[in-house]
Amino acid sequence: MQKLLATVAALGFAAPAFAQEESQMSMEEVPQTVMEAAQSEAETRNVTLESVQMDSDQGTETYELSGTMENGMMFEIDVLEDGTVEEIEEEVEMSAVPEEVSAALEENLPGFQPDFIEKSTRPADDGRVVYEFEGSHDGNDVDVEINEDGTNYMMNEDTAG
Repeated sequence: MQKLLATVAALGFAAPAFAQEESQMSMEEVPQTVMEAAQSEAETRNVTLESVQMDSDQGTETYELSGTMENGMMFEIDVLEDGTVEEIEEEVEMSAVPEEVSAALEENLPGFQPDFIEKSTRPADDGRVVYEFEGSHDGNDVDVEINEDGTNYMMNEDTAG
């Protein structure tokens, strides 16, 4: 029952995502407060920010700045116009996923092999760390989120592709 509730909750939270509008912009157009916050986080991880897009979701504008880490994996930081860092996303290998998270994934989706894994740090949510998995399971594209301690398993079908 807990799995069902988590899945239903995830679907409910995912629905507003379809209302988002994203647009590309140049790095020169990024406000200084946003760039300073993004650069501060990127520099601690040796990331060079390469591109930015604006995501407008229900009247909130979020700058999504992307780059590549030294290991060649993806990095993205989401920053509000006032410089508040909402989320830091780092692509990771399965070997970097905590054992508690791997166990929760195997328990809920036995045999699932993700195509893409992110470590999502959410400073705006008390620094919560979530592992996000994308892949195919039983012929459906799915997105899965699990807290770094293995709790709060949520899955939804990825209808966006």
